[in-house]
Amino acid sequence: MIDYPKIKRDETVEETLHGVKVKDPYRWLENPYSDETKEFVAAQMEITDPFLKSSPIYGKVKGRLTELWNFPKYTVPTKHGSKYFFEKNSGLQNQNVIYVQNSLDTESSIFLDPNTFSEDGTIALTNKAFSEDGQIFAYALSHAGSDWQQIKFKNVATGEDYQEVLEKVKFSSIAWTHDNKGIFYMCYKHQKGRTDGTETTSNENQNMYYHYLGTNQSEDHHALWWCTPPGLDPLSSLGGELNDSSDKSSEENVSFPKWRTSSEVSVCGKYLFVTVQVGCENQLLYYVDLEALVQRRGAPDYDWSLVASPHQMYAQLPIITIVNKLEADFEYITNMNAPCTYGNEEHSRGEKGNPAIGRQAEVAIFLTNKDAPRRRLIAIDLCRYTMNSDCESLCKSWSTIIPEHEKDVLEWCACVADDKLVTCYLRDARDVLQLRDLKTGNLIKEYDLDMGTISGFSGKKKYSEFFFSVTSFLSPTIIYQVDISKDATAEPKVIRVVHLDKLDATKFMTKQIFYSSKDGTKVPMFIVHKKDLKLDSSAPTLLYGYGGFNISMKPSFSVFRLAFIHDFNGVFALANIRGGGEYGEEWQNAGRLLNRQNCIDDFIAGAEYLIDAKYTSSNKLAIMGGSHGGMLVGACVNQRPELYAAAIPMVGVMDMLRFHKFTIGYAWCTDYGTPDEKEHFNSIIKYSPLHNIRRPSNGAQYPSILVLTADHDDRVVPLHSFKYTAELQNTIGSWEQQNNPLLIRIDVKAGHSAGMPTSKMIDEYTDITVFIAKTLKLEYKP
Repeated sequence: MIDYPKIKRDETVEETLHGVKVKDPYRWLENPYSDETKEFVAAQMEITDPFLKSSPIYGKVKGRLTELWNFPKYTVPTKHGSKYFFEKNSGLQNQNVIYVQNSLDTESSIFLDPNTFSEDGTIALTNKAFSEDGQIFAYALSHAGSDWQQIKFKNVATGEDYQEVLEKVKFSSIAWTHDNKGIFYMCYKHQKGRTDGTETTSNENQNMYYHYLGTNQSEDHHALWWCTPPGLDPLSSLGGELNDSSDKSSEENVSFPKWRTSSEVSVCGKYLFVTVQVGCENQLLYYVDLEALVQRRGAPDYDWSLVASPHQMYAQLPIITIVNKLEADFEYITNMNAPCTYGNEEHSRGEKGNPAIGRQAEVAIFLTNKDAPRRRLIAIDLCRYTMNSDCESLCKSWSTIIPEHEKDVLEWCACVADDKLVTCYLRDARDVLQLRDLKTGNLIKEYDLDMGTISGFSGKKKYSEFFFSVTSFLSPTIIYQVDISKDATAEPKVIRVVHLDKLDATKFMTKQIFYSSKDGTKVPMFIVHKKDLKLDSSAPTLLYGYGGFNISMKPSFSVFRLAFIHDFNGVFALANIRGGGEYGEEWQNAGRLLNRQNCIDDFIAGAEYLIDAKYTSSNKLAIMGGSHGGMLVGACVNQRPELYAAAIPMVGVMDMLRFHKFTIGYAWCTDYGTPDEKEHFNSIIKYSPLHNIRRPSNGAQYPSILVLTADHDDRVVPLHSFKYTAELQNTIGSWEQQNNPLLIRIDVKAGHSAGMPTSKMIDEYTDITVFIAKTLKLEYKP
């Protein structure tokens, strides 16, 4: 039995929520900078590190993972201007390096090496965008895994950086105007306190700015100034908040601190499309006619610096609303030219100084789930919209190019070769790649992917070639080139195959099964193991799940998982539970909000299937999940502790009653519901991992648990894992019947996982592997 640290428990912290008294004795752990929290962290690592590193196989596992990880990795080529760019990692480099070449057949050279930015590899490239002419490269850097970014600019020809650096950037797109003079971007310019990823302050008041290349960020101005769309209540439907409660009737008295914006300049360069969302789904949709703006200015080039204030900017930008209700998602794909037939005063913007009559109208193509839970592709005639359009009526004029499929989910689309569409469908959690006609949506060709996932794609409307890469549980990467300049049905050409030479993939197999959940719903699950595995209930098995935020879990390659299967004769299983996006919006809704228990039931049923089918047994079964999946693991442990031998909740949302109070947590209310509302509170409190830790009444103990978090995780802040671990050790760890360890691993200079350097990934997976092996008493046979 482990001698856990003595953790202060403040029983005086209690609040009444919707008539229910809720204690929060570890709320002091919400302050990451206090001496007490620092002492907690140090004390926890003083027991976790020795537990892991005392294992006789620790060094062997780390050496083995390092050896297996050491193979070259590539991304698909992308064409910008006259050059091709791709990323490569020679094997153990902490960050991928960007290479450039004049053609696919010529030698490549290093264009940008993020490994030079820091000795330990903790500065990562997290976003990038080339100017339309391919001459300027905008790139975003993250430090220590934080979501905060800096945007820098590089001259492609000379390799030199521009002097300006854009700070306080977060959750931002990078959209170049086609004059190549600057970008639209988003930042929290007025965020107070620290902005290094260790803070817990709520992220509010994001604004969109235009940065003119070669100037200081201090000269950037608001690109948009929001007001309430006509006819809508900003408080009840759009996430608005009153600035002054004494005057509820004044529109100017409403602000939108939780709005997050994304922008994209159209393929033709004429339009800026802007989406706004409050949570993690459903968007408002706007556009700005940049071409008409230039014409109105009467100048060949629009000087953004002429706008001196947000109010003036709003007056100058003719922002037009297309969608004014938060009820669906919209993703801009491309444009099509069509005659503008709406020349009367009601529909034309030309008579108001925004020319439409007599020109070719732009029909914008969007991917949406509006009236289509599995998504469809629609065309919107922009000529129909004015500053005062009736958006609800006009949405009936949208035409459908690709209707919703009866079963498959239309995940994404891309326009290539002027009038073709590459479409990717999700069919039973497996990708299906197709080529279609842009105008009709008709199918031209379907590409054979077997049981693979599209891990990368590049292609543009102006190019007749496109590239895609395929990965699977057993194959790292295969990169294809497709040239349809002469034949639209041309077969893909393999231009690169990445192998893992030190493991023979032919000895493994992947299968997909469908099991029944508690309510009879059929749930798909992938299972990977050696071909000669005997189904005698003895195989150590790792079950992974997520089930949230419309995110689909698909086949992907992992050195860690294959090493686990090979070196321990193990099994890996991936359950595609409800709450995810595997079957579209209906599948998601069946596991979100008040239906969250379905997600948990699905995962438990997956564990039961693996046991009933004799893959494994309860004393050989480990479960694992990250972020929302960490919450899933915590909830499943509380509800069925006897079902598993080990649990790995990674960066999990554990305090479900206070998640919305920190950084970007409020955005998750669209998936979890808000604890501030009684109906949602009554649902959430039943499964919240922190609030349901109890000693089992059936005499079983909790499984061995290794909680993972990181000090710079400003997505799911580490206080979730701190409070959960403290409660675990107090309630369960102090119980004489509990012999299984309850530990936490706290990484430093790391975040939610994005941009994590290779060395840290190897360290993390070494610790997880050793923990599972030690607690399940597994024999190591590499």
